[in-house]
Amino acid sequence: MLDVINRSCSCLRWIKVLMFMLFVQGTAPTFSRYSGGNYLEEDKYSPGFLTLGQKYSIALGSTVVLPCKINETERSAQYVLAWKRGIAILTAGTLKVTVNPRIRLMPMVQGQPGYNLEIRDVHIGDAGDYMCQIGTMEVKEIVHTLEVLVPAKIDYIAPAHPVEVHKGARVRLECKGTGNPTPRIIWSRRNKLLPTGDANLTESVFEMLHVNRHSSGHYLCTADNRVGQPDVREFTVNVLHSPEVEVEHPTVHSGVGYEAQLTCVVHSEPTANVVWLKEGTELDTNARHHSQSVNGNKHSLLIRNVTRYDLGNYTCQASNHLGTDRGTLHLSGLPSICHFDSPTASNDRDQYNITWTVESHSPIEEYRLFYRLHSPSRHSLENRIFSHSDYALYSATGYNTGGYFGDEPWETVSIPELVDNGFGAYGRGLYYNNPYSYQPEVVHRASFQLKKLRSGSSYEARVQARNEYGWNQLSSLFQFSTRTEDPEVEPSPQPAVYGIGLLEKSRMIFGGGAAKSNINKLSIFCICILGFLAQIIAMMTSQYLLF
Repeated sequence: MLDVINRSCSCLRWIKVLMFMLFVQGTAPTFSRYSGGNYLEEDKYSPGFLTLGQKYSIALGSTVVLPCKINETERSAQYVLAWKRGIAILTAGTLKVTVNPRIRLMPMVQGQPGYNLEIRDVHIGDAGDYMCQIGTMEVKEIVHTLEVLVPAKIDYIAPAHPVEVHKGARVRLECKGTGNPTPRIIWSRRNKLLPTGDANLTESVFEMLHVNRHSSGHYLCTADNRVGQPDVREFTVNVLHSPEVEVEHPTVHSGVGYEAQLTCVVHSEPTANVVWLKEGTELDTNARHHSQSVNGNKHSLLIRNVTRYDLGNYTCQASNHLGTDRGTLHLSGLPSICHFDSPTASNDRDQYNITWTVESHSPIEEYRLFYRLHSPSRHSLENRIFSHSDYALYSATGYNTGGYFGDEPWETVSIPELVDNGFGAYGRGLYYNNPYSYQPEVVHRASFQLKKLRSGSSYEARVQARNEYGWNQLSSLFQFSTRTEDPEVEPSPQPAVYGIGLLEKSRMIFGGGAAKSNINKLSIFCICILGFLAQIIAMMTSQYLLF
């Protein structure tokens, strides 16, 4: 009997659900809301929604819960709540109608039936509108819109293979991506800026009209819509070109008995064959005296135990099937350029000790120092350099004896190089380590005391050095200034006084006042006392003589 009752209830419930489905599909019979001028009784007890419809943006593969909460009335249990998507019914009441295993009604909470709809592992096809309806005489519903966010994915690149072109050609790189929202396509270059000088560009096509060796590299196309990780594809561009030779140091300074290394940088694709020439004649770099080394694109020629015949011009020549390029270097025995290292401000008003250093693998024989008053309006060095003999600027005392005017030419001083030979005597250009061996100095230091300068003035100077091979290039301009005036001498502090002297006692006796006034008063007082005592003594003496 109980089984019959349960089956009857189940049938009634399904009939009720079926009637609701017919109702929400629009096939249920229509009823008037009025009966004899009154509202139908059931409308007074129909529940309403406490949830508002809204839009949900959910990443692909995530879980979303669509809420549907109603206010409970006395007869709310008599009304059926359903979830629909389009015309498809997903749930009716507490029954799940759809066969999709990823969709379910949320379980009961505190004994109340759950009407929230859960969708697990969201797919792209789950996007759309979801309606929660109440089966009343007049349809009540809320609509939730589900947007599925899809990470960016690059689905097209062109060309799909590495690009190899000749210098001057045109290169076009294209990249497209999909996703929701639509991704941005960003171009960049691995470990370098783009040829345009930009760190990145946002466009689907990246084009280079006239490529050169600087255009070679790895280009990155990145699709990004801020959903998940960006998608990246790499393009390799290789530009074929003839060799391009760069020289690190056009002039290399060395000396007899030393080693010298000449270096050139060769850019070439494909790789170039590099040979070294001296005065137009190719060198045998496998010989003991010369050797060649390669480090990346740096090619070096090492000359061991330099002789006078090794000094001169060298050529670094690079060739491939696209062409040839050359770089010229000079191996020089001259001193390098001098560098000033003295302070820029003098401690004296009319003199200045100027110092400098220079590298020379041969002994320095002479320096030539040029200086003059600095003119703010003069922006470049005058081309005229005059020797000291023209102006008699160098005397036996070793300082300038000429006059100074703002627009005067350069004053010049010749200074011989004197170096201690280790035995207490001075020779020229050689420094002796011990009595049995010697080698020339490499770094030389020199100084000169300029005298009879104008106080509070700014000067500029240049210097050059000469060894057995000749004069080096003039140094850069160096500016220094003389002091304006002598510093003020601070007065010495007053010595400490211990105890109270006679003068202080007199001040205490006479009480305050100026020191001079007190001293005068004390003097008068003492004179009066002495005079009074003298009269008493004279009177006493006269009385004694009478007796």
